[in-house]
Parts: sequence; structure tokens; C-alpha cells
Amino acid sequence: MKMDIVLKDRTTQEVIESKCESTKIVAEFENAESMEDFRKKLTNENLSEFEYQKGSNVIGEYKNYTLESVFYVENAGKLEAVFLIRALSNVEIRLAAVERGQEAQDAAIEDLATMAAGGE
Repeated sequence: MKMDIVLKDRTTQEVIESKCESTKIVAEFENAESMEDFRKKLTNENLSEFEYQKGSNVIGEYKNYTLESVFYVENAGKLEAVFLIRALSNVEIRLAAVERGQEAQDAAIEDLATMAAGGE
């Protein structure tokens, strides 16, 4: 049976319901390019909030995951890809928040330095 995964950026991909788990996304692709396009969407940002849907019904919501590895097999002329994911640890989640805060602080300091130097 089929369902969709919807990533944080609203990217939607049909997946194979009977093979998906909280640590595994399984989908079929026509070619390697479309498989790679989807793999590139599996960033920590997009996996920070995602859900599985059947039609308009949400059947599972997940937060704070990361991509671990990918493998695929050829099956009836299509590529069946398995994307192994895992939940981020509390330490990894906190570190990411600190890094985001540091980036904002660095940008503010750069703006202040520019203004102090007489720039705009």
C-alpha cells in the first residue's frame, strides 16, 4: 500500500507504507536522478519536522531526525531506495540550536562593525 512522506519544506514523495518505519523511508524511483533529487531533500532541516500522510489524513508525525545512509535495489525496472534515518539525540538538538544562535550573533556583530566603520 502507498502513502506519502511530507518534509518540512513541503516536499512530498510517495513511499511504500508496508516497508516504512520510524527509522526507514522506502520509496520507488524511475531513475537514479530522481532518487538522488529526493536524497538531497533529506537534510536535517527537512527532517526536523516531517509526516506520513494517506490522502489528507496524517498518520505519523516525526521531529528531529537525520539521514544515516541510503541503499537501493533494482526491482522490476525501478529503483527501490531505502533511506535509513534516526532521531537526533538531545545533545545534537541543543548543539544545533546553539549554532543557529551563534550564526545570528555573528551576523549582528558584523553589522555593528560595518556601521562603526562608517559603512551602511
